[in-house]
Amino acid sequence: MPASISTSKSFVRTSTFLAALACSGALAVVHGGWASADDGAAATPAASSAPADQPGSPEDQDLKGTPYTEYGEFNEQDEEEATTRFLQYGRFFGVSLGAGMSTVTGNRGSLYQGGFPAVELKLQYWFDFDFALEIGVNLVSHYWDAGSRGRVDTSLLRLGLDLKYYITVYNLAAPITFANPYLTLGFGSIRKSDTFQAEEVVSNDSSVGISIGAGLEFVVTPRSSSFYIASKLHFVNFADTFTTLYQTDLGIEDLTGQFFTTTAGFLFTW
Repeated sequence: MPASISTSKSFVRTSTFLAALACSGALAVVHGGWASADDGAAATPAASSAPADQPGSPEDQDLKGTPYTEYGEFNEQDEEEATTRFLQYGRFFGVSLGAGMSTVTGNRGSLYQGGFPAVELKLQYWFDFDFALEIGVNLVSHYWDAGSRGRVDTSLLRLGLDLKYYITVYNLAAPITFANPYLTLGFGSIRKSDTFQAEEVVSNDSSVGISIGAGLEFVVTPRSSSFYIASKLHFVNFADTFTTLYQTDLGIEDLTGQFFTTTAGFLFTW
């Protein structure tokens, strides 16, 4: 056999052995994480993979809720449930008619008599279970002795707008829950008309005042009718509030005083 052919075969065997040795070293790097030239060579760390917490990887993203990630438009479930419950069980409009008595405090109260009956008519609109708006008209008459000017008949007509707030009674006693208490705050225009019988003179005056009050509603028919009792204190000053005309005859320095009304009636709702 020629020498060149023998040399070529030896070269092929050597190349094959070296290739096999290189492949085994690569497998050792992949599976064991260490590459070595031979058994006696010092071990060297293999190339490590990319860290799991590399910025931008899914593991690095913090999906916890924060004021910046929480968007209010997607948190309306409670509001929707409250609206649905109000549409099913709430009241929307109401008309009430009542009667009661009106009294006056202060110096004016020491002169004024009567005040019964005080008649009122109110229209109401509910925003939700807690708040309602009412427009009311109240009419009442008094009489008093003006000394040398004789008897005076006084009529009061109030047109007002009041905001009602129903107190939450879920955790209160059963009698309070049944009574359904509420508070009112409003303002209105009060027209006062004084008729002096001896002089046959009528004096008219108007003023704007505020009112605060409280009341109770007792359900007669759910969502249809209720019986109510309400009281209001009206703060108002008229043109004759600080007059001194009756100081000599009656010993009254002025006509200061506020008006207090208590009424009861029926409320019809739908």
